[in-house]
Amino acid sequence: MRFLPPRTTSLLVLLLITAGTLWLRWPAFSFGLWNLDEAIHATAARAILDGGVLYRDAIDQRTPLSYYAVAGVFAIFGENNLWAVRCAIALLIAGTGWLLFLAGRTLRGGFAGIAAAALFVLLTTAMLYAGDANAANTEWFVAFFTSAGAAVLLLGGTKPSARQIFLTGALFGCAFLSKQPALLDAAAPFATLLYLGWRANRPPRRLALTLLTLIGGWLAPVLLTAGYLAARGALGDAIFYTWIYNLRFYGPETTLADRVMSALLPFRLLGAAQPGLLALWFAGAGFVLHRVLQRRPEPAEQATNPGLLFVAVWSLVALAGAAAGGRDFQHYHIQFLAPFSLGAGLALALLPGWLGSARSRWLRVAAALLLALVTYHTAVLALSARRPNRVVPVDPSMRVSNHIREHSNAADRIFVWGYHPDIYLLADRLPASRFLYASFLTGLVPWTNGAPGVDTSYAIVPGAMDTLLRDLAASRPLFIVDCSAGPNRFWSKYPLEKFPPLHAFIRAGYKQVESHYFLPQGFRLFQRKEPGEIVPEEAFPLLPPAVTDQFTLGTLGSPLVPVRASARHGADVTMVDRHLEFFAHAPSTITYRVPANAAFLRGGFGIRPGAYAPENKGPTDGAEFLVRWRPDGGKEEILFRHLLRPRDEPADRRVHGFRVALPPHQGGELELVITAGPYENTASDWTYWSDLLLEYSR
Repeated sequence: MRFLPPRTTSLLVLLLITAGTLWLRWPAFSFGLWNLDEAIHATAARAILDGGVLYRDAIDQRTPLSYYAVAGVFAIFGENNLWAVRCAIALLIAGTGWLLFLAGRTLRGGFAGIAAAALFVLLTTAMLYAGDANAANTEWFVAFFTSAGAAVLLLGGTKPSARQIFLTGALFGCAFLSKQPALLDAAAPFATLLYLGWRANRPPRRLALTLLTLIGGWLAPVLLTAGYLAARGALGDAIFYTWIYNLRFYGPETTLADRVMSALLPFRLLGAAQPGLLALWFAGAGFVLHRVLQRRPEPAEQATNPGLLFVAVWSLVALAGAAAGGRDFQHYHIQFLAPFSLGAGLALALLPGWLGSARSRWLRVAAALLLALVTYHTAVLALSARRPNRVVPVDPSMRVSNHIREHSNAADRIFVWGYHPDIYLLADRLPASRFLYASFLTGLVPWTNGAPGVDTSYAIVPGAMDTLLRDLAASRPLFIVDCSAGPNRFWSKYPLEKFPPLHAFIRAGYKQVESHYFLPQGFRLFQRKEPGEIVPEEAFPLLPPAVTDQFTLGTLGSPLVPVRASARHGADVTMVDRHLEFFAHAPSTITYRVPANAAFLRGGFGIRPGAYAPENKGPTDGAEFLVRWRPDGGKEEILFRHLLRPRDEPADRRVHGFRVALPPHQGGELELVITAGPYENTASDWTYWSDLLLEYSR
């Protein structure tokens, strides 16, 4: 494209990159939900459009820019329009590629720029896990703003103007406002300006003024944002959740070893997808270090060394920022793939020259083989980028979300007790509290301290429960979803009963609905009582008559109906493989009044297979089955007791039969009890009785 003017070339490259990015990512735009972050962004954005302020009315622990950007897209194209958000992200990715093109062309010509742009688009689209590659992540904004800052500063050559330096700082400040680890990326322009001042022997005062210009640019968007938050009473909460919480609770959950392993993740991915490119990048990194660190560079080298230093420092600090969380989420490393793509593009630009001018025949052969290997793997990536089988599991909360949407209107609010902001998005309802997910109220630090036996109370945000109850009292949500009845992102360890104030609030104003439908899916759904509706106190622990009457105990005469039955997490009666099954999620009790001539009780009991299936991330740890006898005028006794632990004992995975004799009596109460086991953990305790029969003859 040497025959075209630079501006025309730039515009043409921008159009080609944009068209290519949209073509590659178009099939992913219409997918329901790619990852949890999309749900958090959508829920926070709707709260913002409803007049809320981030951190004051919608809490998350990242800096605010991406949330307001999603709110802007919703304002233009409609709320919860994730298709439009993903299209906007694709344009952001194309813009990042174009900025890398400008930076690469400045440092080593058009080929380097085109290679950098193409690599960034392809690697971030085809190399990462589908849920990370296609979702609207904060890291896309980090990559865009840092790439923009790189392009602005590098276009200034060895003498960037004060305006360019200030703008560079402002762009890196916007990257920080997208995600906190981008603070480290600002070290790249800072180190480059220091290097330029040292090489040019600039007076300390002038060098200090240059650095202050960069810092002033960085502070400009940060202080404007702080002023906005302060004016709306949200600055204190913003500082707490974006900094204090992360430093006190979130960050310490990972170790230095975790961070080292996280830093290695992009290289493992690149080694699998682009081994030749990775080898070339490491070779180029060594070459850059040699060039930058030599004491007496050649005159021709002095003009390019500052740019190479910028790329080297940017790559290092972006990798450190991506690994700072110590977690293995691939989307964290989008931040690093921007400088990596630029560095790889610069290294690739060397190969055509080696092919034509290298004196060593072996060097020419090696260059040709390396270029062929990179080209082959790039073609494979390009062809696989639109493959249709890149899917993620369907969200298990879709059914309860659909029920909420069908039985409420747009003005109704809901609250989700769990780590499931997806429900707000899928139900298309606004949150009733500033807590978009409830981990701040329980101390859960997702993906780290979620094991059932770990006490997380140390990480509860002080005063969070009081704040939640004030929010709920003010908004009076129509529905409250309890995610603790199943393995829903670690939430089985946080049943409502462990949080008495919230439990009491729900008992006082809500009733459980559709338990037979949602409990087997791991959710409890509570609906607000109608004005004046009276629900007896016993109705919360006891099953309603419509359900209790189904638990008829078979006899040779008329079947017996329970006098009472309770199942905190729901119950139902179904036919399973021609067996009459009384599903009663532990803990549960079914009580029958039996006549004087009753002699034996027989039947079966067990735990449903899904409770201990390998794919169940929160399996049952067991349940105990008891038959308790209370004769009229006599002493209570346990006639039968059996503990099942199907997760650990394969023999406990079948239906177990039993037959117990009732002592001589004149009538009494027979109770069938299921407890949550020795550890009182109700997670996935999908327990049942089957084929119960009361015998009268001895």
